[in-house]
This record gives sequence, structure tokens and C-alpha cells, in this order.
Amino acid sequence: MGLPDLEQSSRELDEKLLRFMDQLELLEEKRASLNALIEQGWFSISKARYSMGNKHVSSLQYASEIEPRIVIHTQLVQECILFLK
Repeated sequence: MGLPDLEQSSRELDEKLLRFMDQLELLEEKRASLNALIEQGWFSISKARYSMGNKHVSSLQYASEIEPRIVIHTQLVQECILFLK
């Protein structure tokens, strides 16, 4: 493997790395856009619940495969003490 072959391989690797970095940057932009849209959706649902009352906007009106990110387990330790996990 001579010097010209090494330079050619190095240039190919550089081009692939630049393409990868461009695609990674696009992915980050799309993720940020998706997160903003999801956040806007949650705000829209909460505004609708506030204006219409929580009985009119329920979980039946959005996709069933949505899962919560955080689950709060509560436990009554004594009569008036609530324990959160």
C-alpha cells in the first residue's frame, strides 16, 4: 500500500465522516422539531381540558399506545401521611 493509496483511503474516510456528521446534525434538528411538536400537543390538550372541563377531554381522544414517562406510586403510611416513590 503506497502513499497514493493511503491518501485515497484517507480522503474516502474523511468524506464518509463528513456525510455522517451532516446526517447526525439533521437528526438532531428533526428530534428538536419533534420534541417541540409533542410539547405543543400536550399544551393544546391541557388548554382544551381547561376550557372544556376535564370530563370532555379524556384519554380516549388520543392514541392508545402513548405511555407515561414518569409513574408515581403512592402509599398511605399512616392516616394522613402520603408516601411517594
